[in-house]
Amino acid sequence: MSNKPKISVIGAANIDLIGFSQEKLIFKDSNIGNLETVLGGVGRNISENIKRLGFDVEFLSVFADDEFSKTLISSCKELGISIDHSLYLKDKKTSMFVAIMNHFNDLALGLSAMEIYDDLPSSFILDNLDAIKESDYCIIETNLPEFILDLVTRELPDTRFALEAVSAKKALKGKSILNRLDILKCNHIEAELLSDIKIEYENDYEKVIEHFLNLGVKKVFITLGKDGVAYGDKNEIFIHKNKTIVPVNTNGAGDAFMAGLVYSEIKEYNLYDMVNYASACAQITIQHKNAVHPEISEQMVKNTLAL
Repeated sequence: MSNKPKISVIGAANIDLIGFSQEKLIFKDSNIGNLETVLGGVGRNISENIKRLGFDVEFLSVFADDEFSKTLISSCKELGISIDHSLYLKDKKTSMFVAIMNHFNDLALGLSAMEIYDDLPSSFILDNLDAIKESDYCIIETNLPEFILDLVTRELPDTRFALEAVSAKKALKGKSILNRLDILKCNHIEAELLSDIKIEYENDYEKVIEHFLNLGVKKVFITLGKDGVAYGDKNEIFIHKNKTIVPVNTNGAGDAFMAGLVYSEIKEYNLYDMVNYASACAQITIQHKNAVHPEISEQMVKNTLAL
């Protein structure tokens, strides 16, 4: 038996097709650039980051029977990520994500085709409650159907949950379970939608964070891109400024940030150190073309923090 902390992650595994524009994007026209095909998916990315940071991972996802899913399954096994409790479906297509990056290597447009997650049976959760319960933490994300998010958090009231809001379109799936979360991680657009509070000025983040805390969320982290992170718990609310780094690819930075949050939460870091650690994970990630930096580790994060 391993003595390492064990994290369960319930979420998506994708094939990502990422297009990098050489010059400023011209919409409604053909743009010159290059394409990369990488392994992705919010849940899968978080799982790989968690594993590379030294924890054991139980990844519950959904795989098809095509070649894309075979590649994703093989990668999880090579990384030592357990997928024993995942769902395997026939006659379905592996979920795909297409990202168009601007000439600053930041996301300009994303398109997800993830129908494989639309009709998950309740047994996907109910048959795996014991495996999830054994984890030190469970990370969930809004590529999952709303009823799955509700079901797992309702059936396991003593489990600590962290929610990744994923995108503006999908974030609202998590609105009904906010009172069951230990950690909420979202960006400023998702925070507006989840709180129904318009963010116009910096001090509006305090109102939004207080709103989530009053609902029952234990710790709130609102990522602001190059402007940093607004965060808070019952003791403090603050805005952390990021170091300026020219990115190779910002796709996956948020997933690394979430992995860093849960890592540092398990290690019982204070809130300030949690944000610093998670930010270092994101900084490492954006310096590689893949959605997960293949060399990220506890030591690499420590080295980044020391700079």
